[in-house]
Amino acid sequence: MLGRSDAPAGSPGGSTGPADEGPLAGDFRVLGPVEVGRRRRVVRIGGVKPRVFLLAMLLNVNRQVSLDWLTDALWDGRPPTSAVANLRTYAMCVRRWLAGSPEVEMVCRSGAYELALSPRRVDVHRFESLVADGRSALGRGDRLDAAARLTAALRLWRGPAGGGVPCGRPLAARLAALEEQRLAVAEERAEILLALDRTIEVIADMRVLLGDDPLREHAWTLLIRALHASGDASGALTAYGEARAVLAEQLGLEPGPNLLAAQRAVLHRDPVPSGWGRTEVVAVAPPAADQEVPRQLPRPALFVGRDRECARLAELVLADPGQARVVAVDGPPGTGKSALALRVAGMVTDRFPDGQLYADLGGPDKADPAVIIQALLRALGDPLGGVAGSLAEASARYRSLTVGRRLLVVIDNADDTASVDELLPTGAGCTALVTGRRTPMLDHADRLTVGALRPAEAETLIAALAGAERVARAPTATAEIARRCQHLPLVLRAVGALLADRPHWSLPDFLDTLIDGRCQLSELRHRDGRLADVLCGIGRELHPSDPAAARLLGVIRRHGPPELTPSGAATLLTVPVGTAEAALDRLVDEHLLHRVGPDRYAPVGLTCLR
Repeated sequence: MLGRSDAPAGSPGGSTGPADEGPLAGDFRVLGPVEVGRRRRVVRIGGVKPRVFLLAMLLNVNRQVSLDWLTDALWDGRPPTSAVANLRTYAMCVRRWLAGSPEVEMVCRSGAYELALSPRRVDVHRFESLVADGRSALGRGDRLDAAARLTAALRLWRGPAGGGVPCGRPLAARLAALEEQRLAVAEERAEILLALDRTIEVIADMRVLLGDDPLREHAWTLLIRALHASGDASGALTAYGEARAVLAEQLGLEPGPNLLAAQRAVLHRDPVPSGWGRTEVVAVAPPAADQEVPRQLPRPALFVGRDRECARLAELVLADPGQARVVAVDGPPGTGKSALALRVAGMVTDRFPDGQLYADLGGPDKADPAVIIQALLRALGDPLGGVAGSLAEASARYRSLTVGRRLLVVIDNADDTASVDELLPTGAGCTALVTGRRTPMLDHADRLTVGALRPAEAETLIAALAGAERVARAPTATAEIARRCQHLPLVLRAVGALLADRPHWSLPDFLDTLIDGRCQLSELRHRDGRLADVLCGIGRELHPSDPAAARLLGVIRRHGPPELTPSGAATLLTVPVGTAEAALDRLVDEHLLHRVGPDRYAPVGLTCLR
């Protein structure tokens, strides 16, 4: 049962066994055409744009969704001039559709909309809950219960998520991620059914899945395994030939090691080897009493201030015990996001007794997620040794190993949704703490945006590095140095290290070198490799995907205009005003500019420094 059933509206696809709780009065459905269930009656939503608006809100229940995000979700970067007015109209339509639905409210606050309701009333949340329950059952060794729950989860699907409505890039990415999740669950269920000798179901399901997506190499492997286990060697070899032809024709690739191993087993009439698939179908034992608990958090950097941010982040990390959580920390470069995350992670280690894991996706050479996840598997005592054949297989194994544990996973310097998704634990009680200048769109993530230090905190950091006595002798110079460093922890640390190496310099003398240009940011780069990496990385990913934004960033960093308008940016770039406005908005999204008024933008953080 792969989902996308043709069951009548209002039915999740027939009887699903004990794990299926059936539709609830007042259901909201997005795993297929967008629908609202009312008194066991399905209300079909009219109008494409209002339906997309409701879809966007249902995928972000109980969270504020900004007008900018909604605009991109509905119009993909080409909104009409009346976009905000149109959004208000669509919100009114949604309120009319929701009239009479108990405990549901659409509210507007601070330039954002929020749809408040119980997540259990949205089918995508029930799908995710059933999948988590199924994986937990597999972790206990209860394959029958695991299969029943994954079957129930897949029967919630009535077609492509959102019903195939046309939408903008950010919403399309969310829908594509849901589709990938459905296919992955179908393959996990097939693994379990193979272990239960239910090969006929696997053959039928994988045929259907491959009809939709013939490039899923793992699904071909599962099909060959099922045919081989059922005694159909000819069918298994034919399936291998079909897989090889499709991969060669559409991708120019030869079969991978799992497919080749499957073919060899059929040719030699060997038993089906274990460990071929995405998930090794064995019970995942809890950590042994003598197993070393991973404590991978790096040594924390010097940290001052940020009491309010620490308290808020700790509250988010520890909220809703018993549920897998994702908390994202974003903000301009140089603001100390990693330091804040590690500070809070160190404060709450006792709440995660099964260990703390750390993965750094940043640096000039982006870390390979496959290498990172293998290291995480080894840290968790993976009985398979962390040697699964692909990233997807290793990620599935990693998810299984998080079941039944209370783990904190810190994913640092993240900027790629796919890489982060593979590293997110799914076990109840686990929390992922993700940092990045612009953390990727992660489903159901709480967010905290970090800015510069407060002036007093910045001066305290200088004192901690350069010496409290020097600061006490020259408070005015200290305050001005902190201001010229934009109160950014990363720059302040480089300045502090430089002053510590030159104890004969007074702070007023050092300030004079900053004012007359004898001490440049380039010198600070040599003092702090991390600062150099961040400065070199600013705007790197803008080119060539957004050449106008990259060119504008270069102009800002060379000439440092205090403020920009769309017309002024258009003049600098010799492009139409609309193109310049889009470039400005892109830099705002990257936390490199911020809006200081209607049609007025100013550099932020390291963007201000030359």
